[in-house]
Amino acid sequence: MNQLKKPEYILTIFYFILTYVSQEFVFFGDMVQFGSRHSHYFYNYNFESFWLPNSLDSGHPPIFGMYIALCWKIFGKSLAVSHWAMFPFLILIAFAIPRLIKNNIASSSITFISLLFFFEPTLRAQASLTSPDIVLIAFFLWALICYQEQKNLGLMLVLIPMSFISLRGMMLLFAFYLAVISHQYYLTKKISFKNFLAFTHLFIPAVFICFYWLFRHYQLTGWIGFHNDSPWASSFQTVGAEQILKNLFLMLWRFADFGRITVWLICIGFAIYQFKRKDKLKPKQVFLLLLVTYLFIVYSANTLFADGLVGHRYYLPIYLVAFLLAIQWIQMYAGKFQNLAALSIAISFIIGSYYIYPSKIAMGWDATPAHRPYYSLRAGMIEYLEKNNIAINNVAAGFPSLDSRENLELNGDTSKFQSYHLHNTKYILWSNVFNYPDNLQDTLLSKKIIYELEKEGVFFKLLER
Repeated sequence: MNQLKKPEYILTIFYFILTYVSQEFVFFGDMVQFGSRHSHYFYNYNFESFWLPNSLDSGHPPIFGMYIALCWKIFGKSLAVSHWAMFPFLILIAFAIPRLIKNNIASSSITFISLLFFFEPTLRAQASLTSPDIVLIAFFLWALICYQEQKNLGLMLVLIPMSFISLRGMMLLFAFYLAVISHQYYLTKKISFKNFLAFTHLFIPAVFICFYWLFRHYQLTGWIGFHNDSPWASSFQTVGAEQILKNLFLMLWRFADFGRITVWLICIGFAIYQFKRKDKLKPKQVFLLLLVTYLFIVYSANTLFADGLVGHRYYLPIYLVAFLLAIQWIQMYAGKFQNLAALSIAISFIIGSYYIYPSKIAMGWDATPAHRPYYSLRAGMIEYLEKNNIAINNVAAGFPSLDSRENLELNGDTSKFQSYHLHNTKYILWSNVFNYPDNLQDTLLSKKIIYELEKEGVFFKLLER
């Protein structure tokens, strides 16, 4: 009974259940690249090289793929092992969330608020995948804790894996540093070289490791981030003013999507109220405001000027910091309506986790729990193809179902669907999860449906080409 009163144990149980029900889910979205292709390379070549070939290299440090490959070596290569490899980081998150809440507010509802974080749609969706973003978030939350609790050694240590897990981790490190230095200036009301050094040295190990890796990567490959022959090169192409404005709109949409609109309305409403009352900001509130501001600036600089980098999961640290701010403001000003405000967030998260846009509106499927029916529907469609002697190689499909079944399912089967760009197949598979262009979807509407499956708004249709 004493353990049940501790929210970290309750969150751990929730993450255990989530991992258990997700353990046979095939690799999905960009996790096909980071969790499967990279891992296969290190697994098959027995870690002979730290560096990925250009065909697999997406510019990120490959440490996550090495970790999954190591788990395969020790426990066997399977989907279950891949998913359970994430559980230690989910435990870190489970123990970090209640502690962060206690550090920022005084409330008797820590367990309920902690569960709200669990039900944050994008965090929950990523927690069901083999995702490097879960590693990033785990260490990011502990970096927040270490800074707020003035545990300098702990901060210095957690910043290393946080920043080295991906290029976005390096951007997060930069934003975190700017927030810390600015916060120290706010506290001391003066620019102090002593304070500057006191906190800057904590970032040096992480910065050194990241810069050394970038330097060596450039020496060996001649590029950082992407190269012209990369499959992802088009996403990094610079855009004009019109597309920049569109990207800004999409970025703000991502912030509010999947029910997060309630969090931002609470933040904006109470921020205006606090300003009108001329109430002084609390030091911890200032740090979170600085952090979310610098995160917005750094992420904007990376995503607004490129053609295809406005993804939901990229902004997960911003969502969580904004949520902490919302909880702070609710406690400060909601009074007897605190429970109602928190309940409104819970309802918006639950609703936001299950709504699905029409097919022609792009969804961040790996950032919403609404993608969960995809796995059983995909398996059902493959079962139909096998029963009716339709070779998978004779069926066209779209991302994220284009890799071999070995890469997606770890079942040793090298067969795979063909790309919809090719026209050498008799059949085409259509799902609203696939990123098909609008003109192709218009064409498919007139095609004969051979077989279809649908569950909770997600559909799969087998069509004659």
